Amino acid sequence: MIPTKQAFRRGFTLIELLVVIAIIAILIGLLLPAVQKVREAASRMRCQNNLKQMGIAIHGYHDANGYMPPAGFNPWGAEGSWAFQILPYVEQDNLARGAGSGPATNVDPLRYRAGPPIFYCPTRRPAKASQAQGGRYLMDYAAATPADSPGSWDQFWYGDVWTYPTSNPAWVRANYRGVIVRGGLANNGVWYGQKVTMATISDGTSQSLMISEKQLHPDRYISGDWHDDAGWGDGWDPDVIRYTGFQPNPDALYDKQGGWEGYRFGSAHSTGMNGLMADGSVRVISYGINPSTFNALGTRNGGEVIGNF
Repeated sequence: MIPTKQAFRRGFTLIELLVVIAIIAILIGLLLPAVQKVREAASRMRCQNNLKQMGIAIHGYHDANGYMPPAGFNPWGAEGSWAFQILPYVEQDNLARGAGSGPATNVDPLRYRAGPPIFYCPTRRPAKASQAQGGRYLMDYAAATPADSPGSWDQFWYGDVWTYPTSNPAWVRANYRGVIVRGGLANNGVWYGQKVTMATISDGTSQSLMISEKQLHPDRYISGDWHDDAGWGDGWDPDVIRYTGFQPNPDALYDKQGGWEGYRFGSAHSTGMNGLMADGSVRVISYGINPSTFNALGTRNGGEVIGNF
């Protein structure tokens, strides 16, 4: 019998296997940042779309009522703020009706019900996710109110945080100069504060900031915070109102910026935050924006000349 040649099957050596693993690790390392950038770009676009939808709703409210949605009176106010007022214009009529209407309005029970998905930035936290603040649903956006000048305090409260507006003369004299201002229809049936119209935005609707993203602590997106506890159903409070008197910063600088946490604008996006202007356009506002320019964006009738920001 003629002997046959035995075929041998050669396997990988340990060194070859390690080289392959190293190459795969390098490829994954190169791919992950690209995937993260694509994911963040998609989230940023969804965030911009959220603001765009809020802009359409605010304009719808103005067309129906003749003035901008009011921002309420006090923290945890039963009358609610601008976010509550625009619910019927974001297809949330049933949710809005749960608070009653007119002098009988009571937003308190609605704090435990999920608001529209457009109230959540996808870079931070999932829409309709129940938060740890006593089961209340939170909010990632806020209306803008300006300072008299950058760093000046306090044109946010004008000396009156909790007192009902009619009992404090300082509140009556307050001059809120944003597009969305403190006030509204109180539960005694009387309207307090100004009614801002498109015609009274003399700085120009494309130069006046209405809504933007608020700065939050990165570790407290789910748990909430002292300024992120009453959610979208809040009244005049940092939950839904922020101050253009302070520099906007990314969430990563929280507790590393010289104070005033809870009153600043900002976001989880790395390049800048999204801002909704009074004309309904959405702009990216750089964190390095000049403080005077940023505060000027918060006024509707300051007479400032604003260049390219």
